[in-house]
Amino acid sequence: IIWIFKLCFTLKAEAWAQHKLQIWYFWFQIVFVVLAAAVGRNVRDFTEGLAEDPLALPALLAETLPYSTHFHMNFMVLQWVTHCQNMLRYVNLTKYLSFSVLYEHEEAAKKAEPEDQEYYGLGSRSARWTTNMTIGLVYGTLCPPMYLLVFINFAVTRLAYGYLIPFAETRKPDLGGVFFVGQLRHLHHALIIYVVLMTGIVMHRANNVALAVITAASLIYIFFALKRFDTHFTWERLPFQELSSDAGRATDAKTAARANAAVYMQPELKESS
Repeated sequence: IIWIFKLCFTLKAEAWAQHKLQIWYFWFQIVFVVLAAAVGRNVRDFTEGLAEDPLALPALLAETLPYSTHFHMNFMVLQWVTHCQNMLRYVNLTKYLSFSVLYEHEEAAKKAEPEDQEYYGLGSRSARWTTNMTIGLVYGTLCPPMYLLVFINFAVTRLAYGYLIPFAETRKPDLGGVFFVGQLRHLHHALIIYVVLMTGIVMHRANNVALAVITAASLIYIFFALKRFDTHFTWERLPFQELSSDAGRATDAKTAARANAAVYMQPELKESS
């Protein structure tokens, strides 16, 4: 799928293919993991039914998702195993042992890197981690022990990838926070799913339209927060006012001084100039 993004999309750099993968892979996980009980075995029928009657979505989620909490609890526990399994780097080890038969050890080690970027890349990892958080958000109220399992999952995640990324794996090109911002945006979308589910739960089990309307009104704030998140925070570039201020010029001067301090200049040439 990485090659599809590289060949069929206009990318500023190859690293942006990982960002495309993050977006598409996240929604794939939403449909086939988070909402698997509601989607069922036929995605086409689910999509057609949703298009014909969108207002039936809260009731559909309320009737199906509460019965899949145990599946997602088991799914979350299995995530701990995959994180620890990744610490073994068994794929790279297998590649190294295979190449060491034909090449010297140093050359075999080079050919064993990097790991498969379609599964172990920044984009796919970001999508899977956000999906795990989405499971906690969506199913936590239905099954409170889910919060504990998700917390343990991210504790194991921090331990495993806190070692793998800086110490074991080869360095990857970063996009300056694009993946993190994408994760936060996806969490806003996860909150939308949560509110729709809770609206259906209140309507289906409490049989109270007024409470369901109050619950659904939370969507107004979520859409407002998502719009503000996309427009208010200038994280990609600094405002001109900040750059032209005294503090901005002082920061630029310090940055230039640090850069010049690392540049070697021959003393004789410096004196002659």
